[in-house]
Amino acid sequence: MRFDNTNFKSYGSENIKGLNSERIVAMMMDTAGTIVAQGLDYQNIKIGSSSTLYAYLPALTDTSLSFVTTGYITINPTLDSLWQVISRTKTIPVVKKPGGLKNGDIYLFQGDDAWFIRRSKAIKLKPYAIEPVGSMVLNDYYYLQIWPGNRITSWNEGIGLEGRIDGDIASNKNFLKGDFKTLWCEQGAFIFSGGSLYELTYNNGKVNSRCVLSNFNIEMPLCIAYRPDLNTYFIGTGTQGLFAVKVSDFIYAKIPAESGPENYYTIGKTLEDDIIVNNAIVHPDNTSSYVPLHNTYSRAIYTDSADRVYYEHDFKLCRYNARTKILDENMLQLDNRLMAILPVVEDGTLLLFTHNAIYKTTKEGEIIWQHKFLQKLTATTLLPLKNGELLLGTTEGVKWYDMKNHTITRSILDSFSIRTLYQDKQNRLWISTDGKGSFLYAQQELFPLPPGPKGAFGSIHSFIEDANGNFWLPTNNGLYKVPVDALADFATGRSKSVFCFTFNHANGLRTNEFNGGAIPNYQWLQDSALILPSINGLIKFYPTRLQSVFPQERIFIDEMSIDGHSVALTGIDETIQLKPTFRTLTIKVTCPFFGNKEDLRLEYNLGKNNDQWLPVPASGIISINTLPAGDYALMIRKAGNNSDTLNSSIAIQIIVPPFFYQTAWFFAGVVLLIICLGYWYSRIRLSRLKKENIRIEEIVELRTEELNAAIQQLENSEKALKQSNHVKEQITAIVLHDIKSPLFSLRIAGKSLVKNWNNSNEENLHQAIALDQQIGELSRFTDQFFSWAVSQQEHFKVQKTKFSLQQLFVDIESLFKEILQVNNNKFSITETTIQCYTDKEILVLILRNLVDNANKNTENGIISIQATVLPEGLQIQVSDTGKGLNAFQIENFLNRDKAVKNGRMGSVIILEMIDKINGELQVTSEPGKGALFTIKLQSTDFTF
Repeated sequence: MRFDNTNFKSYGSENIKGLNSERIVAMMMDTAGTIVAQGLDYQNIKIGSSSTLYAYLPALTDTSLSFVTTGYITINPTLDSLWQVISRTKTIPVVKKPGGLKNGDIYLFQGDDAWFIRRSKAIKLKPYAIEPVGSMVLNDYYYLQIWPGNRITSWNEGIGLEGRIDGDIASNKNFLKGDFKTLWCEQGAFIFSGGSLYELTYNNGKVNSRCVLSNFNIEMPLCIAYRPDLNTYFIGTGTQGLFAVKVSDFIYAKIPAESGPENYYTIGKTLEDDIIVNNAIVHPDNTSSYVPLHNTYSRAIYTDSADRVYYEHDFKLCRYNARTKILDENMLQLDNRLMAILPVVEDGTLLLFTHNAIYKTTKEGEIIWQHKFLQKLTATTLLPLKNGELLLGTTEGVKWYDMKNHTITRSILDSFSIRTLYQDKQNRLWISTDGKGSFLYAQQELFPLPPGPKGAFGSIHSFIEDANGNFWLPTNNGLYKVPVDALADFATGRSKSVFCFTFNHANGLRTNEFNGGAIPNYQWLQDSALILPSINGLIKFYPTRLQSVFPQERIFIDEMSIDGHSVALTGIDETIQLKPTFRTLTIKVTCPFFGNKEDLRLEYNLGKNNDQWLPVPASGIISINTLPAGDYALMIRKAGNNSDTLNSSIAIQIIVPPFFYQTAWFFAGVVLLIICLGYWYSRIRLSRLKKENIRIEEIVELRTEELNAAIQQLENSEKALKQSNHVKEQITAIVLHDIKSPLFSLRIAGKSLVKNWNNSNEENLHQAIALDQQIGELSRFTDQFFSWAVSQQEHFKVQKTKFSLQQLFVDIESLFKEILQVNNNKFSITETTIQCYTDKEILVLILRNLVDNANKNTENGIISIQATVLPEGLQIQVSDTGKGLNAFQIENFLNRDKAVKNGRMGSVIILEMIDKINGELQVTSEPGKGALFTIKLQSTDFTF
């Protein structure tokens, strides 16, 4: 079985040619580092590869090997001969249990037989009286035997030294009773007992022990592998499978239960590196004590030189003296949550920043001055700058705030809510928002940061710069480490990629979700430890000790198939020769990296364009479909590595030969054949073309005649259509004219009837008056419709003339004098000397319609007309004191489509006539206060 930290892959008789039994009884490494195994029938299996490109494969080997129970195997004929002698003296089958040292020495204890074997020499040793519970190689060059009661014998150069194991295991009751299991691997010797794993070391004849895992209850541990670089143990069991145990890179202090949930935001620190968090103080030795600070919701904290801790509780400024243990509550009532506390070194005062205001106070909480933020800002974070300036992070972007004048001088990212701000050693500004991404502001230019692994950089809680030029970025989806300059180069386009190291559950974090939105929300300790808040515990770690190196393991090709048929890796070299007809080449790659899987990101490139790298899918399978003929280089690399990094990439040459019809000889033959066929075809084609030309000429003549006839027909149709339109226009004019005359006569007759109705009764008089009004309405409609119809005719043109506006107003007054008396209205005309240059008839029509409309909507009122010269042109106003118009009526009046729909012919005519003379109509009115209609003409349409 093979495990690459992602997949298990088994090898059996179908993979290993000649294998009789699939049951493996032993597997270990020889002194040269080669892994070998032995089957039940003593077949030896060697695991190796014939190429640096392809994964290691098991294969049978004829090499005679001396397998051991613990340690390294070797080729030792002396051991094999000695064992044959020992086994012949036994009446029952016995199991050989030798221990092999790295230098090739072997210890063999079998009942009364005890031997030390060095090369071809076997030295008789004193046998043990009682068989030990466990035996193993120690420090590669020593052999250790262990009995109950912590009795041991350590062997060096064939000499045994009795003693005991010192250290943590000496107090393990299960171990003392003999209930333990010895486990060995190339990286160390271990004992598992009572749910704990102990690592043994040998120094100056003494064996010491250290507990490396505890509370780890497994059954039947059989073997172990240890990766010191990753601090990870791999333990195989007889019944429960394989365990991979990562010792956490992070330290969590045990917080008292009464302190409340371990969901932290802001972090304070005393001069002695005591950490102040929610209702607790955590000491440098990771012990903690409960303190009733009631600061669970506090987002700001400050500790002065006397270890007095200032913070906020329920909108009140509080202070806790970490030395005297005295708590001062309710020092100052605040207007909102406290966001930050900054000391003023010059006068020993404090600046308190809430979400909405700034307070300057004494350290006793007395207010010196208070200023509210302008523009109703809601501040979320801040960053002090030089010269009395602050960077304010708000719910509406980043603001440069002048503390002297309390004004905002600049602003960026106004549509983003800001979470944190940081200015690095090169004065570059790093900005994180609430879930909307992060940004770099440098040289007065804003650059978006990459989204990060799994979009983690959408909300970065802190930009923490260490002494080595790295950023530590806590997010809602893990902790990331990236060089500051590399991230800046990528953001500004100076580099095409950037690599971030990931730390999450796989590294021992309880949660991937960190917290922020507080000042401060991290602390450096004097011993270089970094403290970070999370939603599940206070995290402590040492950035300088945390392993963050690129994966060093090699990239292998694990499987390959062409068009669904598997290809034996042992049968090909570093060049893949494909057939021209191939459809799909499938290559599965693997990299046995046992660190955080997020740090291994494979990508590949096919061809010569090395800028286009594609990510290798999580399955590791790369599919290449139907390539044109040519030579290709398939490059597979680890993202973030450069060409100088060990085992950073592999390259495979792929050759696709051309089809026979793509070869040079084939093309040459085709060209010669085409030339011959072309000559023969041209001769035949020339003859046919002559005959075809004659036939085409005949067809062209016929089509020309038909086309001329069609053109004549179209011309006749056009004349007929124009004549038809002319007739329609005449009919419209005649009908409207004929209707207008009798209607006007009826109106005159109606007026006469009203004037001479002296002998009629009152009821008849009212009827006659109504008749007169209805005929008048119909007459006015006919006039309006006639004028509009004329303007719609095809040949209508505007006739501009110069005329006196005063005379035009007098004419309108004369025309409407009697009509206004019906509603008991009066005219008011402001005298003017303006000479107007436009189409007089159209202007009269417009003004008549406006006056008529005003008269209809006014009773016992005044209708006014006046003209005014403004810088932008001539303005003629018709106003009334009638019932006025509301906004809806004004909209309907000025909307031509709605006027037609509602039957308002007057407004339709007015709007269209206004367009004819290039004018503009405006209406202002309030219900009950009359209406004002304003006609605006261009400045060239009048003189004085």
